[in-house]
Amino acid sequence: MSFKKSLVALAICFSSPALFAQSGLLSDAPEEGYIGNIDFGYISTSGNTETESLNGAFRYITRISDEWSTGVHITGMTNTNDEVREAERYTFVWNNRYDLSERSFVYSVVDYMNDYFGAYDYQAGAYVGYGHELFKDDTGHFSLGLGLGYRINALEAGEDEKENVVRGDLDYQYNISETATFTQVVAAIWGQDFDTYASETALRTNISESLSLKLAYHINYNSEVPLGAEKRDTTTTVSVSYSF
Repeated sequence: MSFKKSLVALAICFSSPALFAQSGLLSDAPEEGYIGNIDFGYISTSGNTETESLNGAFRYITRISDEWSTGVHITGMTNTNDEVREAERYTFVWNNRYDLSERSFVYSVVDYMNDYFGAYDYQAGAYVGYGHELFKDDTGHFSLGLGLGYRINALEAGEDEKENVVRGDLDYQYNISETATFTQVVAAIWGQDFDTYASETALRTNISESLSLKLAYHINYNSEVPLGAEKRDTTTTVSVSYSF
């Protein structure tokens, strides 16, 4: 499927879902008001499934007060072949951040992923942590966070994996030029029995004031998976993003 054909299909199937990684640190929260974006594009996956499909995402961040910002990120991905579903994945993330000072803040993350072709039936967790913004200026930003939480990895068969965990977050952005931005987001979850890592490396280029082209590479890694499943899933996406 060509990129051009993907865009045509998106014009017809507005609600086609996707998968994107998301930082819990809300480093790009606006000083006032809100920001948001809707992404659509082409996706290629490898690991537990090798397929081509369409993807989409919705992200919204709003400033509640001078100290408090909150955001949601909803993604999904579907793939069909001769009207038969071969792959389907949905994610939901709810983030909150409360600034303690110019550089320090506390944050919380609630996330859920339902993956019909992954290692688990679904994965969900809730976390609270402390973060520090190493820098934020016209060139970009760099933030780190560390917290505690509770994680569930639900198996298709057998007892679900549940435990208390430690979570680490990294959020880096570098403004290459007025029209190009590089971002690196990493989330790591360490438990007694299993670890989970998620990474997104992305390059975004503005097409117009409200449209941009985004190229991203995602890695999701689980240290322990059911027999026959891959520990690492990789996702490469090319998407058009509308900002509001």
